[in-house]
Amino acid sequence: MQIQEQKQADVMIVTIDDHLDTAAAPGFEQRLLGLIDGGERKVLVDCGPLEYVNSAGLKVFLLAAKKLETIGGQFIICSLAPSVLMIFEMIGFTRIMKILPSREEALREFGTTAPA
Repeated sequence: MQIQEQKQADVMIVTIDDHLDTAAAPGFEQRLLGLIDGGERKVLVDCGPLEYVNSAGLKVFLLAAKKLETIGGQFIICSLAPSVLMIFEMIGFTRIMKILPSREEALREFGTTAPA
């Protein structure tokens, strides 16, 4: 799994690809929570290239969302593939997390616009 980070205005955009499974989840958790611990308050996870997620990966999303919520931050997930979105819907994440169809919509939600 590859993790890319890009700062746009005050939003930290984290892009993950391939599979977020039991092997990859600890590294993703460390990076994501490390960003929050380092002061990031607006975090966008772009899942466009993500093809698979299991319960270990889902836990990381939940931990990050809860951590940001407790400190007054914002956490948004965008660009979920239909198969991954279906998993998020089945376990109820779509009711407790902000999940948007595109990076552009997510940046607008944060009050930031995508570069032209």
